[in-house]
Amino acid sequence: YNRYAPLIERYVKAGYKICFAISHQTYGEGKGFPVWQNMSDANWRALIDRFSDMMGRIAQQWAGKGLVSCWQIWNEQDAPIGAVASVPMSAENYGRMLNQLIPAVKSADSSVYVISGGLTSGPSLGANYIRTAINSTPQGQRLDGVAFHPYGRGTNINSIYASFGHIDESIRAFGEIFPNKPLWITEWGVLDRPHDNPTDISNYAQNMINHLEARYPGQIAALIWYAWAQGMH
Repeated sequence: YNRYAPLIERYVKAGYKICFAISHQTYGEGKGFPVWQNMSDANWRALIDRFSDMMGRIAQQWAGKGLVSCWQIWNEQDAPIGAVASVPMSAENYGRMLNQLIPAVKSADSSVYVISGGLTSGPSLGANYIRTAINSTPQGQRLDGVAFHPYGRGTNINSIYASFGHIDESIRAFGEIFPNKPLWITEWGVLDRPHDNPTDISNYAQNMINHLEARYPGQIAALIWYAWAQGMH
């Protein structure tokens, strides 16, 4: 808290809203547990018990100060086992995490949004994953929104930046989960193409923003360009 609070205060004063993505790094890289790919269901249950207690105390530190708008629970949890950019888990274990972390955060601060970790496996696999997680626990229905990461999707499927398909496919698939709640795009962008023309990347971004604003007004809560730091991708 002492490290982040001064920075967050400056962002809020500048008019930004803050979404914290909590993950294995929040916990401390799983200290005391097997390497991630060897985690059993029992290991996950033990970690979730400890993590929910930790997040209740963390959320309490920020409560009532108007600094944090949103907590994202985990990140890219639907990635394949062994993913290098995240720590995945089964949909059932993620459902257990939602079951405990949502009330832990909400009981400390009822004013914040609590959203799913950003889904990365696409509109079919990703939607099935989060639906399984939500349906496995009554607390999952209390999520304030579903987050996803539509890398490789855009408005022009002939573009190198939309090699996986049109963004509308993702909006439709994830939008069906909570029809009355907005979607959160907590990561999107162009990764590992440092020599591309900046104008091409800018046009891709602007076309995406224009399309979402025109076609889905009020349905997108956030659109966060990645990377968060200059040295990342």
